[in-house]
Amino acid sequence: MPRREPFRMPFPRPHLMLACGSALVTMAALGGCQEQEHKAERPRPVRTVIAKASPIGEEVAQTGEVQPHIETDLGFRIEGRVATRLAEVGMAVRKGEILATLNPADVRNEVQAAEADLRSAEAAEILAKSGLDRQRILFEKQIAALARVEEVEANWRSANARRIAVQSNLENARNKLAYTELRAPDDGIVSAVGVNAGQVVNAGQMAVRLASTRERDAVFNVSERLINVAPEDAKVEVGLTSNPDVKVVGPIRDVSPIADATTRTYRVRIALPDAPPAMAFGATVTGRIVIPGAPLIALPASAITGEEGHPAVFIVDPVKQELVRRPVVVVRYGSAQVMVGSGLADGDHVVTAGVSKLRPGQKVAFGGFEEGTAR
Repeated sequence: MPRREPFRMPFPRPHLMLACGSALVTMAALGGCQEQEHKAERPRPVRTVIAKASPIGEEVAQTGEVQPHIETDLGFRIEGRVATRLAEVGMAVRKGEILATLNPADVRNEVQAAEADLRSAEAAEILAKSGLDRQRILFEKQIAALARVEEVEANWRSANARRIAVQSNLENARNKLAYTELRAPDDGIVSAVGVNAGQVVNAGQMAVRLASTRERDAVFNVSERLINVAPEDAKVEVGLTSNPDVKVVGPIRDVSPIADATTRTYRVRIALPDAPPAMAFGATVTGRIVIPGAPLIALPASAITGEEGHPAVFIVDPVKQELVRRPVVVVRYGSAQVMVGSGLADGDHVVTAGVSKLRPGQKVAFGGFEEGTAR
C-alpha cells in the first residue's frame, strides 16, 4: 500500500494578507469620506435685521380727574344769622346771583340810626352856617367883635366835620346791609356748601365754595421718577377715560413742591385750554406723555434667546458667515418688540427668527436679502 501524507490547512501567504488589508483600509476610507460628504451641513438661511440705535421715548399713562383751576371759598363779610341758603352742590350760577342771605333786621336798624344822625348833623351844620353868616355881617358893620366871628366859624367847621363823619357812617351801614346778601363774584359751579338756614356764622366763615368755569385743569398724582425725567415744557395729551376721542393737549401748569405724606407722590396740574363740555368737573381722564430716553436698539421679540439665564441674541459674523451668540441688556420688553440698551453695535446683523434651533458657530447664509432690510 502506498503511504499517504497527512492533510494540512493552507496558510495565506504574507504578501497576499498585506494586499488584502490595504484594500480593506482603502475601501473603509472611501466609505468614510462619502459618509462625511453626505453629512456635511449646508449654510442655513436666516432672517436678520441691521441693529441701529436711536433715541426711543417711553410713553407714560396716568389716571387723574378734571378740577377747576380756581376754586373760591365765599363767606359773609359780617356776622349774623343765616336767613336763606339758595345754593346747592352742583348748581351752576351766574355772576351776581344771590347764594345765601343773613337776617337784615339789625343792620337795617343801624341804617335808620345813621340816617337820623345824618339829618341831625345836617341841621346843626345849617344852623352853624347861618350863625356864621350873621356874625360876619355884624362884624362888617363893626357891631360884632372879631373873636365872636372866629368862635362861630369854629362851631360851623365842627358841625361840618360831624356831618361828613355821620354821612360816612351811613354809607358803612348801607354797605353792611348789602353784605347780608352773598352773591356770586363770577360764573361758576357750586362745589360745596358750609352753612344752613338758621345757623349763626362769623365774618369770613365759608358758606359756599364756587368753582370757576373759565379754566379747568387735569390733576394727577405722579411718582418722583417721572417728576425728575419729564421736561419742563412737556405737552400732555389728556383724554376722557370713558371716551378717548375727547382729548385736549395742554402744558404743565404747576407741580407741587411737597410729596404727599401717604402716597409719596406729587400733585401735577395740566392746563386744559378750550376744554369741551364733556370734560366736566370730576370726570376721570387719562394723561399721556412721552419721556425722552437714551438711544436704544429696537428688535423683534422673536430675536431674544438665552445664555446662562440671561438674555442674548445671535448675530452673524459677516466675514466667516457664522453665528455668534451675544449677551445683551434688555431695557424694556413689549409684546412685539424689545428695547436693547447695550450688548450690540450699530450694523450688527441680528437673527430674528428660529433662534431656538440655532447654535454658535453654525454656518448661515443671508439668502440674498438686501442690507438694511429685514432678512
